[in-house]
Amino acid sequence: MSTLIRRDIPTLIIAILGFGLVAEWFWGGTIFPVLSDYKSMMGKYMSIISYTARGIGTFYGLTSEWYMLQRARASGEPRKIWGQYFITGTFFTIMFIMLFIAFAFNFPNSVRSPEYKWWYYNTYQQFYQGQYAVMFIYQTGAIYRVCRARSMETIVLMVAGIAFILRSIPIFVSYIPGLLELGNWFAFAPALAGTRAATLTASLGALVVGLRGLIGREQTTIEVR
Repeated sequence: MSTLIRRDIPTLIIAILGFGLVAEWFWGGTIFPVLSDYKSMMGKYMSIISYTARGIGTFYGLTSEWYMLQRARASGEPRKIWGQYFITGTFFTIMFIMLFIAFAFNFPNSVRSPEYKWWYYNTYQQFYQGQYAVMFIYQTGAIYRVCRARSMETIVLMVAGIAFILRSIPIFVSYIPGLLELGNWFAFAPALAGTRAATLTASLGALVVGLRGLIGREQTTIEVR
């Protein structure tokens, strides 16, 4: 009974609604206008469900931070405890300040208020820049590991990567003739072909996973087994 309620019935509902959206792609518009109306109506409900899920995700984020703080306190390690205090305190502070601004200034249009924009662009957005900086460090380490020339494939990849990177630095382009053309060729010939192949593969994979999910055969979308 638990499996029926928690897995089978939700999967059946998703399949029925999902196949209606798939049918609109092929037979919507002037052929069956009711499918286009169905897609528009479901789009509104999807937006409501999306925002509801975002709120639930925020609640889970708060509770998970609280549980990690309790786990750090139970470990008895002062360094770990104070580190988790800092992380949890920062997380809660940001959330409460944004919640206060959202309800205190021009609710429900507070996201357009000058106070919210100031907080977002001057405080909250800085975390994204820090995230990209950390990601750049990891990418640099990954490039170093990939470009260690130990075979013909890695040599070709190393030459292409170096030419692609150096073409964006004016001093190298000025003193190395043909570097800009070589880098552009690597960027718009082999790289473009690889991008199209990756896009095609991802599209086919998403189609297969979506269809398997609609018929209840995709294990990653099934919570109860």
